[in-house]
Amino acid sequence: MLNIFFILIGFVQLGIGIYGLRNINKKSWYAILVFIITFGLAYDNFAIAAGAFLGEGELTKTLNMPRYWIHALFTPSMMIASFGALRMMDINFAKSKVWHIIICVLATALIALGSYTDILNLTLAPKFEAGVLRYINTFEFLKGPPIPAVLTIIVVLIFGIIAWRKVGLKALFFGSLFMFLLAPQTSVPLAQNIGEVGFAIGLILTQIRAAKS
Repeated sequence: MLNIFFILIGFVQLGIGIYGLRNINKKSWYAILVFIITFGLAYDNFAIAAGAFLGEGELTKTLNMPRYWIHALFTPSMMIASFGALRMMDINFAKSKVWHIIICVLATALIALGSYTDILNLTLAPKFEAGVLRYINTFEFLKGPPIPAVLTIIVVLIFGIIAWRKVGLKALFFGSLFMFLLAPQTSVPLAQNIGEVGFAIGLILTQIRAAKS
């Protein structure tokens, strides 16, 4: 039954991405990064749901691999995409070359950390939970929540506060806050995936607003 909800969330993410494609009239590199992560999150949910139908095996394992690649390579880039949106909205903070360098260096460092953990050392093992079969990475570089994802959400949340104060755009703040509150709820099935829906909505609406600036 839980797999049905993963499928539904996957279609919701797909819908969010399509909505963005149809409403962002100027396709910037920042928007492209957001599209990659939004459609990637749709794939993430579909791949998890597929486990119940395909069962344990190499095919299911292979389908789960891109889930980790997408998060490792593109989740930290949401800092760059959000910072770029602030720049497109003519917010002075985002015009700073120093801050631009800091954000790019931080994102690159987090991508490198994520790649080391979830690409170079990706070691998948099946995990059954509430009727759901997914493959998890058993390699653990540092204990605790994933640093790249946590720092990305915090930075984007800060950018959301700036966007709200400077141009009245609330979507980025509430989307990232929703993700920040639900992401730690690992004991609650689908909590993180539902949080990602709010995050994706905030990112897409921000890019739509930025494209109109």
